[in-house]
Amino acid sequence: MRLSLFSRLTLGYLAIFLMVAGASSYAILMLRYVGELTESILQVDNRILEHEKVLADLLLGQSRAEQKFVITKDEVWQLQFMRLKNDFEARMKSALALRDSSVKPILDVIERNSRSYWGLVEGEARVVRTRKPYPARQYKRDKDALVDSMLSLFQKLRDGQQRAIYVKVANLASVADRAQEVAVTITLICLLAIVLMSLLVTRSITRPIDLLKNQTSEIAAGNFTASAPIKSPPEISALAESLNAMGEKLRQIDRLKADFFASMSHELRTPLTSIKEGTGLMLEGVGGPTTAKQQKLLGILAEESNRLISLVNSLLDLSKMEAGMMSYDFTVTNFDPLLERAVVEIAPLVEAKQISLESGVDGTLPPVRMDAERILQVLRNLLGNAIKFTPKGGQVTIVAKAADGKLEVSVEDSGPGIAAESLLSIFEKFNQGDRQNGAARLGTGLGLAMAKGIILSHGGKIWAESKLGRGSKFVFVLPC
Repeated sequence: MRLSLFSRLTLGYLAIFLMVAGASSYAILMLRYVGELTESILQVDNRILEHEKVLADLLLGQSRAEQKFVITKDEVWQLQFMRLKNDFEARMKSALALRDSSVKPILDVIERNSRSYWGLVEGEARVVRTRKPYPARQYKRDKDALVDSMLSLFQKLRDGQQRAIYVKVANLASVADRAQEVAVTITLICLLAIVLMSLLVTRSITRPIDLLKNQTSEIAAGNFTASAPIKSPPEISALAESLNAMGEKLRQIDRLKADFFASMSHELRTPLTSIKEGTGLMLEGVGGPTTAKQQKLLGILAEESNRLISLVNSLLDLSKMEAGMMSYDFTVTNFDPLLERAVVEIAPLVEAKQISLESGVDGTLPPVRMDAERILQVLRNLLGNAIKFTPKGGQVTIVAKAADGKLEVSVEDSGPGIAAESLLSIFEKFNQGDRQNGAARLGTGLGLAMAKGIILSHGGKIWAESKLGRGSKFVFVLPC
């Protein structure tokens, strides 16, 4: 099942949310447990210790008051005993109300002993008021035994609660340490899971987009056979199918265009050749004498016929090049003779425009594996363009040198220059770039496209460097 982009993102965010919710739930449970332990210590254990201290003090106070009453027979001490007894009973009820199962048995025993103790005190008080002899020592032994028993129970209660508090505090520390370890572990796991999930989701989106970008670049470069076999996500898959269909349409259009150029070039070459030959014969006087004006018109016809034949030949070569049918005769050749030949051929045009042409070789040039005639065609195109766009009195410079184990040739002129946005498009068919003078529209716009095709077929590179008003520089590099 192929998930859409929305579904992938939604599932990814949901998984991240569940992991964060799980970590938060665990933290809440730990905090609740810590809160319960803390509340137990504060609301139960500490209060029991407080009750124990007060009850022990009240018991000792009762013992002192009833003993003073027995000795002095003063009812004031008996009244004080009763007040302390009432306070003891109230405090005992508060302690029992805490409902701590660990201390309730002890408190129950203390409550029973206290009632026995109060019964002895009240019985002795009645006997004392009669002022008759009674076994005072026996009463005292029984009362002391009960008081000591209750004080021992209070001590046991205090010790038990202190141990309980210690255990709970130690448990809190253990829970805190365990919670910290678990929290760190869960955090690391969540972060790792989030990173992995983000990478997977992002990769599932960016990878097909990269494929589409590469395919688009291939199509923009003129390779209409490129295709992107993308199956998922559905949205990008549909976009890829549309892009593949567009590439197929462009391929068909490009093939039709190449076929049209090739067909038209073949159809045009025959009549143009006939026109050229006929014009030549008329200029030679084969058809009879011609006037000076007719000679001039026939010269124009011959020149334009040659230009049309050159254009047709260029179209044929370009069609072969695009169809991969251009033949090359590669041999290892020295470049110097080609450079000299190109300069000699272009010299008449240089003199006619009254410009300066400088050529040079920087160091020793290595032999190059190339088709000499095709590379000479590139030199003719580059030099012809440079001279065409250089004004009267300007300068054209061609330099060849070895650079990083390769042959580098540059042709520089002092013409009007080329706009930066046109430096790449001028190598396209019928594109002469954005120039500032009238020479911009001379020619067919095929020379640089053919030069680029030839250089690329040799495994080299070609580019242009220019600034408006500062001339242009065309450079190509061939592997040695």
